[in-house]
Amino acid sequence: MKPIYIILLVILGIVLLVGVLFFIYYQSIMWRIHHYPKDNPFNYMKRNAGLIKTKKRIVFVGDSLTHGNMSVNYIEMISKKLGTNNYDYINAGMNAELAYNVLQRIESIIACEPDFITIMIGSNDAHREIELYNEKTSEERLNLPRKASKEWFGENLEKIIQELQQKTDAKIALCSIPHIGEEPSALAFKQTIDFSMIIKKIATKFKVQYLPVNEKLIDFLDQNPSTPKYDTNHRLVEEIATKHFLLRKSFDTLSKEYGFSLFTDNLHLNSKGANIISELIIEFIQI
Repeated sequence: MKPIYIILLVILGIVLLVGVLFFIYYQSIMWRIHHYPKDNPFNYMKRNAGLIKTKKRIVFVGDSLTHGNMSVNYIEMISKKLGTNNYDYINAGMNAELAYNVLQRIESIIACEPDFITIMIGSNDAHREIELYNEKTSEERLNLPRKASKEWFGENLEKIIQELQQKTDAKIALCSIPHIGEEPSALAFKQTIDFSMIIKKIATKFKVQYLPVNEKLIDFLDQNPSTPKYDTNHRLVEEIATKHFLLRKSFDTLSKEYGFSLFTDNLHLNSKGANIISELIIEFIQI
């Protein structure tokens, strides 16, 4: 065989090997993104089944903002500030989910026998109603029975609260949702304010604590205006995920590169945004 052919075969082999390794690594990232966090209710109950309860249990319910692998993890902030001597921290957040999906897994939350429950859900309901991004694939994966809407969101959130109040003795807090993007004039931004008002009304109706996440983040943005490189309609999630997981760039670094004050990709939060949520929740727990 001529040397040139041998060289070409070697190059082809290297390219194929790199391609296979990249595919494996990419799949591992996708698995992490689309599976429950390691400290989820299912794992918690496996570890603690039959054991005497010695600490207060806090269950954090939500979507990717709570899951914390596509956004700065506010639960980790809370655990560092409050410590682990008196509290167990259970992450019931799941990327891309709507209030409907939380309702489908409500029994796993109840099974933890929580002392505190915080709920921050609705961001995906909000942007799906106005079809901000075309996400047909994730809609099929989430097995949604109907199109997202304010009415459906409210119905599901009320059922979640009813189930938790009937089947637990937990102190419950409802968080309003972060705004989407950092353009106050954008439809998605205004949409989150509408959804947050629904959340506030439901909190009042069921006499649970209301945590003004949306309002606090908007106050911060008013005082720290930003100049994002892309508008709210530009989907950045995959781009940010690639740079974070493959290039090992922190969410705060990416947030700064893209010109945000609170976000990394119009949907997920940097450490400043996560810290605002953590402070509200800590205040709720310590009241």
